[in-house]
Amino acid sequence: MANKYELRHTTLFTQNYQGRGHTMAKPKTPYSWKKKRSKKKSMNRIITDQILKAFFHYTTDTISISDMDGDIILVNQAFENYYGWSMEEVHQSPSCFIPDDLIIETRQLFEAVRSMGVHITNYETIRKRKDGTLIDVTLSATPIVNEEGTIIGASCITRDITDRKKTEEALKATEAKYRLLIDHTQDIVSIYDETLKLIYVSPSIEQQLGYLPEEYTSLTGLDILHPEDQPLLLAKQQEILDTKQPLQFEARVQDKDGRWISFEIRGIPFVNDSGTVQNIMLVSRNVMERKHSEAALLKSEEKHRIIAEHTDDFIMITDINGDVVYLSPSHERIHGNRKQSGIVTLIDVHTDDRPLVVEHFKKLLATKEPQTCEFRYHCVDGSMIVLESKGVPIFSPTGECDGFIIVSRDITERRNNEDLLRKTEKLSMIGELAAGIAHEIRNPLTALKGFVQLLYPTLNDKKMYADIMLSELERINFIVSELLVLAKPQNVQIRHLSLVGLLENVLALLASEANLKNIHFHTSFPEAPIIAGEEIQLKQVFLNIIKNSIEAIAGQGEIHVSTRLLASNQVIVRLADNGCGISEDIMPRLGEPFFTTKENGTGLGLMISSKIIKDHHGSLHISSHKEEGTVIEITLPIVRR
Repeated sequence: MANKYELRHTTLFTQNYQGRGHTMAKPKTPYSWKKKRSKKKSMNRIITDQILKAFFHYTTDTISISDMDGDIILVNQAFENYYGWSMEEVHQSPSCFIPDDLIIETRQLFEAVRSMGVHITNYETIRKRKDGTLIDVTLSATPIVNEEGTIIGASCITRDITDRKKTEEALKATEAKYRLLIDHTQDIVSIYDETLKLIYVSPSIEQQLGYLPEEYTSLTGLDILHPEDQPLLLAKQQEILDTKQPLQFEARVQDKDGRWISFEIRGIPFVNDSGTVQNIMLVSRNVMERKHSEAALLKSEEKHRIIAEHTDDFIMITDINGDVVYLSPSHERIHGNRKQSGIVTLIDVHTDDRPLVVEHFKKLLATKEPQTCEFRYHCVDGSMIVLESKGVPIFSPTGECDGFIIVSRDITERRNNEDLLRKTEKLSMIGELAAGIAHEIRNPLTALKGFVQLLYPTLNDKKMYADIMLSELERINFIVSELLVLAKPQNVQIRHLSLVGLLENVLALLASEANLKNIHFHTSFPEAPIIAGEEIQLKQVFLNIIKNSIEAIAGQGEIHVSTRLLASNQVIVRLADNGCGISEDIMPRLGEPFFTTKENGTGLGLMISSKIIKDHHGSLHISSHKEEGTVIEITLPIVRR
């Protein structure tokens, strides 16, 4: 049976080659072309010829036939279309499509095929197109024998694997977790009649599905096809019968072990002389590896998408021109709207920081290396945050920059904590200094004050100087006492206090001073919450703050004191005045030790007040505008309402 197939195979190509005006010894055959054959044998021969012709002309692989001298005598249309060389050019220069450094290797391979009958399958090598382009291919070569078994030439089938190579390189370049595994196996070629009855199947069926060709021949096309894909196959069959055109589709086939394998199938019609489709050839290629790789890539993309969609960082992707391609949902917090189109702008970046951002971005464009910078950013709600942004270039497989990924992180809290840490360290140093001052000054201060008081009765008309000395000594003693609050923990007597009663006592103490400056107190205490705290310290806080408000008002003014309960078992004490206010450039320095805007201030009052409120598990917030007044809000926990 094999000899008959080889004879027909050889006869087919010999006839085609003679049609081009060349000569080749026609192999002898015991069968006469004029010999009358049975109808069945004639039909089989027609079918076989059509099968070979259809496969030769319709396959996407390039096919070439060479004689025993190594000269190429026949190529299919795919060869001419793919390489760009015509049959005449190949005949004149048989190695024109082989790179110079591979000519010797190729000759050795085909010499083994022609002289020893070696079969070469899926040998990877390189070929050259007429325009000089080098392409990766797999090569399969087999000897051609006549009816006596003598080798009379060689056939060669090549398949382009350039796309596969590019895919592998792209996956490596992007550090993908999964790579496409290519299985170097031959496609399954099967021939069916118009009713999908199997006529022929190639030996590769055993490697792909585990069936021997004779086992598979006893099955119908629908026996091992997935039930969900059977309507698709019937529809494609009808389409081929109607259009008489090749088509392509995917279907799942069950192998001998019961597994479902996906195949990419190309259907090719065999049209007889009457114009009807007589047979259908299916060339099936295993695409399971591609399916697995696609699923793995989708899974990987899904993981990265989940990370990007749920991170608190602000992720932006731009193209090489700076147009925004992607914004993570976290941008809604600062933009108010995730959607942002057009080119990246610096409109929301603080004006003082824009030159720094531009400089880093220019450096990113020039060096194509990651760059990091910090800048202040205006949010949609009017607040300002500090962002730490890192820009990273995106490179294509060819090494060209396609765009940029910019990942920004809100580090406002970190910067605030660092500022707080610096203040805490400064406060610790002041505490240590205060302890030394208290030790070194208190004793001589007591002696000075005592001797001045002792000499006071004898000074007569010089008592004015003694009064000044005693006043300044009292001021020094007060400053030392203030420092001692920072120097060591105080013995705090925590007890339940009426916040309203505490505020009313403080206002009563300052009422006379306020009246002298024509300043009016306005109070609003809708409820009387009970707080836990040290009465003297809390009085000191409110005395410091209200005295500051009185001193900030020039002439007639008002001070509003109110309380408001919060749902979180807290109360806010709001103290607002219409004084001179505080400029924006001074606001960040409020609370620093020894920083004051008052002529006789020590710069310790607000810092000590903040420490007392913090010790009571509360918070103090100041807002002010120049010439508009100041508002101070103190939040304290309550024991009960």
